[in-house]
Amino acid sequence: MTDPPEQGGRIKDIRVYRPAFVGMVLLVCAPFLIFAGASLYGAWGTVVLVLVWLVLFGLGCRWFMPRPRRVVVVGLLSLAAWLVVVLLAR
Repeated sequence: MTDPPEQGGRIKDIRVYRPAFVGMVLLVCAPFLIFAGASLYGAWGTVVLVLVWLVLFGLGCRWFMPRPRRVVVVGLLSLAAWLVVVLLAR
């Protein structure tokens, strides 16, 4: 993996941030799943999932440049949280 750019410098290789973009795509897909399944797990499940998603989205934004690979993990965690709530609600 290539090192991130130096402070104040230009990005030398944007491919370093590819995992961060993939993770953010996963994070952006999660609210659609959360609100689509709201009738299955009710208002409390929706509120809890939205709060969890907001925390994970904040982490994804914070780690986008310094730790791009962690953003993928955060995106997968958001989808896993939704899946757990759906399976528990069945």
